[in-house]
Amino acid sequence: MLQDRITTFQSRLTENDFLIWSYITGHKKHTLTMSINELAKQCNVSRTTIMRFCQKLEFDGFSEFKYHLKNELTQENVRLSEFEEEILENHIQTIKNLKKKDFTDLCTMMANANRIFIYGSGDIQTLVSSYMKLLFVHNGLILYDFGAVSINKQFYQIIQPEDLVLLITLNGESPEVVKLAKQLKQRNIQTIGITKLRNSTVSKLCDETIFFLNPEVQNQEDILTPFETTSTLFFVIEYFLLKYDAWQKQTNKSS
Repeated sequence: MLQDRITTFQSRLTENDFLIWSYITGHKKHTLTMSINELAKQCNVSRTTIMRFCQKLEFDGFSEFKYHLKNELTQENVRLSEFEEEILENHIQTIKNLKKKDFTDLCTMMANANRIFIYGSGDIQTLVSSYMKLLFVHNGLILYDFGAVSINKQFYQIIQPEDLVLLITLNGESPEVVKLAKQLKQRNIQTIGITKLRNSTVSKLCDETIFFLNPEVQNQEDILTPFETTSTLFFVIEYFLLKYDAWQKQTNKSS
C-alpha cells in the first residue's frame, strides 16, 4: 500500500510532498493518465519535486510509482466488486427467505392487538420504526414508538397482555433489547422481532421473528470505512406491509 510508504517515510516528506500525495489520493484514476509534467503543473510544483517525492518513497521514478498506484487501484476495484456482490447476494437471499415465510400468524397478531408498540435499538432502527409507523397507518394500524421513552417500572405498567411489541434490532444481542424482550415475555406480552438472520437471544425470546441478511463491510487496508448495510431492513418493512395488506383484503373478503 502506498499509504504504508507515506507513513514509513513521513519524516522525509515536506509540505509539498504531502500536498502532492493529497492530490493523488483524491484523483487516483486521473493521475494514472498524467505525465510527470502534468502532475507537477496540477500540484503547482516542479517536475523535480515530483521526482524527489517518488524517490523518497523508494521508487526509481514516477513511472514505477504509477505502476504501483495502478496495481493498488486494481486491487481496490476487485475488493469493491466483492463487497457489491456480497450486498446483492444478501438482498437476494433475504427476498427468497421472505417469499418462503408464512406471514399469517404475524398479520393476525398485528390485527388482533389492542395496541402495537415498536422499539428500535439504534439510530437506523429508530428510523425504520418511524418509517413503519407511516406505512401501516394507511391500513388502519397505529404504531406507538417508544424508542425515546425511558424503559422503567412505569413503562411496564403501561404495557398490557393484549398489546403487541415489535422489536427492531440488528444483531439481537443488545443488552437493553434483550432485557426488554425478557421482561415482555415474563408478562406474557406478544412480541415480533425484526433482526438479522442468526441464532440471537432476541430471536429466541420473541413469539415471531422476521429475519434479514445485512453483511458487514470490513475495513481492509483502509479501502472502505467499516459499515453495516441496512437497506434490507427497510425492504423487510415494506414487504411486511404488502403481506399484511394482502392478508387484510383476503380476510375482509372472506368475512
